[in-house]
Amino acid sequence: TLWSVFCQLRALSPTGQIRPFSAAADGILVGEGTGLLVLKRLSDAERDDDRIYATVAGTGVAGDGAGASLMNPRSQGQVAAVRAAWADSGLDPTTVGLIEAHGTATPVGDRTELETLRTVFGAQEGPGPRAALGSVKSMIGHAMPAAGAAGLAKAALAIYHGTLPPT
Repeated sequence: TLWSVFCQLRALSPTGQIRPFSAAADGILVGEGTGLLVLKRLSDAERDDDRIYATVAGTGVAGDGAGASLMNPRSQGQVAAVRAAWADSGLDPTTVGLIEAHGTATPVGDRTELETLRTVFGAQEGPGPRAALGSVKSMIGHAMPAAGAAGLAKAALAIYHGTLPPT
């Protein structure tokens, strides 16, 4: 059923390539996987002398609202979720250095996500540093339910190693 639905929606890349945020993006590649992350309160991880890859400072959840579909996301819900996460974190959004995005490589989805990021973080002004933008999907495809865990693991490892992985 999954393959049939994705084929009917013309969501699968006919070229067999996944290119998030590229002008040549033409759809997703479906990957498979399972993601497992161990989340602990920072004080407990420090007490237990655990290796700490990153900390989660804030979270946000929102829906796309009425009328949206899988292939027609709405920026308003995404903006609400990202703003809620930044408000929950207490951090300044102008200090962001890496954005690990959803980045499905569908033209409408990527365009909507970029609109969301511009709304929340603003347009680049001046010669200062820009935040890096990536999507783990460029490396492993869209691992469906494991995609979020894979993206979080990629971002945590990038922070831990002080490296911006290529997309």
